[in-house]
Amino acid sequence: MTHLLLCNISGGAATYSSFLINRVLPMTDSTRRTFIRRFLLASCATLLPVSGVAEQVSALKDIRTYRHGKMAQIKLKLANTPHYKVFTLSKPERLVVDLEHTKNAYHSKGLHKLGLFNDVRWALRQGNTLRLVFDLEKHIGFNSASIEQRNGHSKLTINLTDSVVVQHKVATRQAEKRNIVVVVDPGHGGKDPGATGKHGTYEKDVVLAISRMLRQKLNRTQGFKVIMTRDKDVFIPLRERVNIAHRHKADIFVSVHADACEDRSVRGSSVYILSNKGATSVMARRLAHRENNSDLIGGVSLNTKDNMLAKVLLDLSQTGTLQASTDLATTVIRHLGKVEKVLHKRVERAAFAVLKSPDIPSALVETAFISNPHEEKKLRTKAFQNKIADALHQGIKHYCLTNIPERNLIIG
Repeated sequence: MTHLLLCNISGGAATYSSFLINRVLPMTDSTRRTFIRRFLLASCATLLPVSGVAEQVSALKDIRTYRHGKMAQIKLKLANTPHYKVFTLSKPERLVVDLEHTKNAYHSKGLHKLGLFNDVRWALRQGNTLRLVFDLEKHIGFNSASIEQRNGHSKLTINLTDSVVVQHKVATRQAEKRNIVVVVDPGHGGKDPGATGKHGTYEKDVVLAISRMLRQKLNRTQGFKVIMTRDKDVFIPLRERVNIAHRHKADIFVSVHADACEDRSVRGSSVYILSNKGATSVMARRLAHRENNSDLIGGVSLNTKDNMLAKVLLDLSQTGTLQASTDLATTVIRHLGKVEKVLHKRVERAAFAVLKSPDIPSALVETAFISNPHEEKKLRTKAFQNKIADALHQGIKHYCLTNIPERNLIIG
């Protein structure tokens, strides 16, 4: 019995001690009982401090909510740093936060809900786990959670995304009549001419002409409103072009360009979207590098702004915006293919800085190869410019009417 008892308490060390007791050390019954009692007391004394640390109780002291556009945060202030778990449940939509060894010392009266949730409930589970349940108003995307210690307490930050971003196809908006806002971005401009054709044609000039025609066609279509990132020969940094789209709450963003290649025989149209894993072809990678270097011509270094772009790219990978961009680009390339030769029938992907918007479906259209003498000549004509603008108009219109499901849009 002595041997089994010691094994259960202290593992291998106890086994060895039992061996000493039973086989090596000659003891009387009184001596044996005294040794066992002291051994048990020493074992318990060793275990008690560890148990005390493991069960340190925390307390929920405060909850704060923050919102910036479609991104939101819930911040929980805690007395200590507990083990935690954050997840969502559906039917109905809920955000659940489990905090181990935590008690509630917070009253939700006065909590700003910011349109994210209707109410927050709490209960103790298994006696020591505090469960908070946020009853969401709609589908809210849970992105990440992190905890940090600060000024003698801990702060658990939960990052969320509104369903307008996460589920593009079932986006909800306020019930008011509104236009579909399309931001048209003529590439390059000002001190940045873009690609130059053999006969001196500047990319910045032909894409501005095409973009103006596209604007006219869309503005004449009921329910559409066009914003141009530039309407004259001026230089606009890439980041500012994205900012313009956000300021005007754009539904889609289309950047218009004319490609160039060392091989002057290459011709045709292409449509690109953002890639977060690398370019789909050598040509896509080369093109993205050339377009992204446009800011260097204007004296703006993209390298100093990569933190913002990296965060946006991370957000993109967690939302439905890339899929929406794919749908937009696929529709546009299909309509371009009806009027002109296309170089790539599939949608190409590359890391274009101008497409790095977290919540706006975006595509970059290479209308034709200005480096190809035949296509350069066509790009200079009003007839070809109008043909391209018409294809873009039809593609954009078809995408918007198919993929923006609100019934309150001003569309006849």
